[in-house]
Amino acid sequence: MADGEPMPRVDALQAQRLRPAMQRFVDRVEGVRTVVLASVDGFALVQAGAHGNGERLAAMTSAMLGLAGAVGRELALGELQTLMLEADEGKVLMLALPTAAGAPLLLMAGCDQRSVIGQVLWSARECGQAILAELGGP
Repeated sequence: MADGEPMPRVDALQAQRLRPAMQRFVDRVEGVRTVVLASVDGFALVQAGAHGNGERLAAMTSAMLGLAGAVGRELALGELQTLMLEADEGKVLMLALPTAAGAPLLLMAGCDQRSVIGQVLWSARECGQAILAELGGP
């Protein structure tokens, strides 16, 4: 997805400023249980919500989006933007957020079965824009 590109990092002050936007996403969208902002190399930068281990979720999000990106390249579909997974008890939404630093940031939302995936996607994109704006935009 971003081989050789610089990895954006989030310092402690930025994480503190990003957490409220991510927590609003959790609080406002029914069924969203956790949101993790991750680097493309699989490190958790910020987590909101109390479900799941942020470090493991970040690593899995990076791996899943990397694999999905490879499928997209194989099929000549362009840059990966979104990956959605559905399971018996809920859904997972993963977004790649383009950054000025080159490598994208990754946003993962874990949801229970009450969530409406269209609303989750819309809200995740809004949350992603708020994150990018806080970090200085793409």
